[in-house]
Amino acid sequence: MADEKEFPNNLKEEVFIKHVKGPLFFGSTSDFQQLVAQIPNTAEIVIMRLARMQYMDQSGLYAMEDMLQDLQKNGVEVLFVGLPKQPRYMMERIDIIPDFVPEEHIFNRFAECLNWVKANIKDKY
Repeated sequence: MADEKEFPNNLKEEVFIKHVKGPLFFGSTSDFQQLVAQIPNTAEIVIMRLARMQYMDQSGLYAMEDMLQDLQKNGVEVLFVGLPKQPRYMMERIDIIPDFVPEEHIFNRFAECLNWVKANIKDKY
């Protein structure tokens, strides 16, 4: 996306950006689970751009929880950008928010997230 052109090149090893497009439901969970395999070992942060994920069902919710547990086990933090109301409600209901993704890691706009990354993530590679 155009706003990602501002992303610092020196942090591309530490930060992985993933766009989730469309609803996360029973029929799409296997595609979503492949996301974890795409994340490089160097990543400390995964930014999930969720503005196009308008809907999440129970299967999608548990796929998200599994992915977040795996990332947390590997020391990877997750930032959400543009989280719509319905998926947010679902994640708050089972405490994905705040247990895996604290409130301060949820941003309305990518620019806000980018400022957080620049202030908190150091170039290691």
